[in-house]
Amino acid sequence: MTFKELLEHKKISGYLLSKKTGIPYTTINDLINGRTIIQNTSLKYALLIAECLNIDIKELNNIDSYSPIEFRYFRNNLLSDLKREGEIEFANKIIKDKEIDFYYKNHAKEYAYYLLALLDYLYNKNNIPIYQKRYNELRKQKLDRPFFVGSNLISFDTLEDAEDKLGITIIPEFGKYNIIEEDIYNVA
Repeated sequence: MTFKELLEHKKISGYLLSKKTGIPYTTINDLINGRTIIQNTSLKYALLIAECLNIDIKELNNIDSYSPIEFRYFRNNLLSDLKREGEIEFANKIIKDKEIDFYYKNHAKEYAYYLLALLDYLYNKNNIPIYQKRYNELRKQKLDRPFFVGSNLISFDTLEDAEDKLGITIIPEFGKYNIIEEDIYNVA
């Protein structure tokens, strides 16, 4: 089921959903038209939508689905927010909104690990002690196979294979989770 189909089923327009939740209409419209997926919205927005539609937030996980192509959009939106908000404010917002927890609990490990790697990178870069306690257990895990953030059409057996074939150096904080990321400031 798509987000648009969910709203039709609940007999509520995007405009009314925006008014009732306080979520900007442009955000709701992007969800309706498939430019973004519900899993890429903030936890706050997801909770507001679930409450307004009188559904359990877990049901929102069944709306649309994750895929590497959609991940590119998630990454680009995320990194655009980083540029706009600044490194420290952005990192603190990710912690405050519990976005890592949301993605991990909803079986979107590549999203959770990407966010955690990004936080670790930003905190290391700015010499801020890493928020270790909260994510100690998660930091011991990683994806089974290297995950290339650029395309689902390209796959690699190892990180070294990816670096060699792409001619890049993977950021260590990302490589730790088996994520192939070269430059967080290169947003398409």
